[in-house]
Amino acid sequence: MRNSLTSLEGVNEVEVDLDEKTAVVIYQTAKIDIAKLTEATTDVGFPSSVKIAVN
Repeated sequence: MRNSLTSLEGVNEVEVDLDEKTAVVIYQTAKIDIAKLTEATTDVGFPSSVKIAVN
C-alpha cells in the first residue's frame, strides 16, 4: 500500500501501521485529491476512508 501511495505525484510522506490498519499521508492538495489517494489503496486491495487531521 505504501508504494501505491508514494508513487503518486503530490504525495510527500506515507506512514503505514498494519496493526492499527491505518496510514498517515502527507500530500499537496494542489497536486492530488483524496479520491486519487483512496483509489490507489483500493486498487491494491486496501479499501480506505479518510480522516483529516489539521495541525
